[in-house]
Amino acid sequence: MEKIKLSKGFTPQLAGMPDTSLIQLPTPHTIGLSALDIPYIRPKLLVKENDPVKTGTPLFCDKRDTAIQYVSPGTGTVKKIWFGERRQLQEVVIALDAPEKFVQFDPVPKKGLGNISKQELILRLKQGGLWQSLRQFPAKDTADSSHRPAMIIVSLNGNDIFSPHPGILLDREKQAFEFGLDLLKHFSDRVIVTARHSSLGRLKPILSHITHTVADTYPAWDPGVVLFHLKKSADENTSWCITADHLVMMATFLITGRYPVERIVTVTKNGDKRPHILTRQGAPIKILSGSFHPESLVTTGRFNGRIADIQGHLGFFENTLNIIDAAGEDELFGFIRPGTDKTTVSRAFLSCLSKNPQKVDATLHGEERACINCSYCENICPNDLMPSFIMKALHSDEIEDALAYGLLDCCRCGLCAYTCPSKIELTQILSHGMDSHYKDKA
Repeated sequence: MEKIKLSKGFTPQLAGMPDTSLIQLPTPHTIGLSALDIPYIRPKLLVKENDPVKTGTPLFCDKRDTAIQYVSPGTGTVKKIWFGERRQLQEVVIALDAPEKFVQFDPVPKKGLGNISKQELILRLKQGGLWQSLRQFPAKDTADSSHRPAMIIVSLNGNDIFSPHPGILLDREKQAFEFGLDLLKHFSDRVIVTARHSSLGRLKPILSHITHTVADTYPAWDPGVVLFHLKKSADENTSWCITADHLVMMATFLITGRYPVERIVTVTKNGDKRPHILTRQGAPIKILSGSFHPESLVTTGRFNGRIADIQGHLGFFENTLNIIDAAGEDELFGFIRPGTDKTTVSRAFLSCLSKNPQKVDATLHGEERACINCSYCENICPNDLMPSFIMKALHSDEIEDALAYGLLDCCRCGLCAYTCPSKIELTQILSHGMDSHYKDKA
């Protein structure tokens, strides 16, 4: 077991960390399959409103590869299809019915995995709605099934500081996880399994499968950071990654022949320590989040998630909700206050001396200003980039300079935007630059 040392990064002490107990929510009346959290997809609808569907029925596919299907996480009727601007598909909502009926595939015996060809496994995962769980660097698009990656990185801790604890999942799904690791060996000769130091105590049953450990400094466990610190050649830039919960879903699907519908999620809120939640994939955000101030923000990641619509449903890649309190009133003479209750990267407030979790809200604490070359973003970037230089190159349409500064090594962790005293949305700017470059190449 190797250690990956991170010289930069930052882990703020934030209130709301969920405890490690698990509760199960009742089955909701509706579930949804969202297209908002699926990068680069060009969705093609395969159903209409009022169509009956089984669990595993394809709802839409990717026009770039119509074999890659996104399937219904429940049995019922297509209640509503939501579109955004220019009729961009946002969500397909299913009204659940009982009893549950599945689209059945031939199961794969646990000891029969070696008897199935790689192409058969790929086709079955595409038709079963789980191939897209594998993401390919540098853009984290759906993995190219014709490509053999130099390595596949399995992240046990998710991408958010409040992601579900891997021990809770693997206590229940140890055998499926081990089956999934055997599955990945069909696609690459090198499978990397990473875990945070603080998680190891509860991961003893699968400790022999963990190849690398990382510090608890955010975002050391992000697959993009792991790849940056492990890669030694350009060939490794197109490696793949997958989260532990999606790997378990892939394995469960192959073992049972049925699309798995259970997900473990976390919901965090200031001053409210909640347990982990076992629910349905695509559960309604309103039911998961509970009651809160109507002007609060609900996001699917503390640093790099999307702002979620309270009437929407959790996406395929999302397993955490963060409820950020509504903005308070403007502070009088806030610039001279000691700031005992404010998070700080630069140690500008007295809160840097305290280990107590800090509460945050949606207050901007200022407006966007010009970059002052303070180097805060450079000092915190886990991949040793200079985000402000990349930003200026992108604003000048100097894409070659941005690439030379390491644009494609950005893991989109959100720390540069978090620390910027000028309130510049650096993560968003770099992310848009990466997306534009990737689409132009495609």
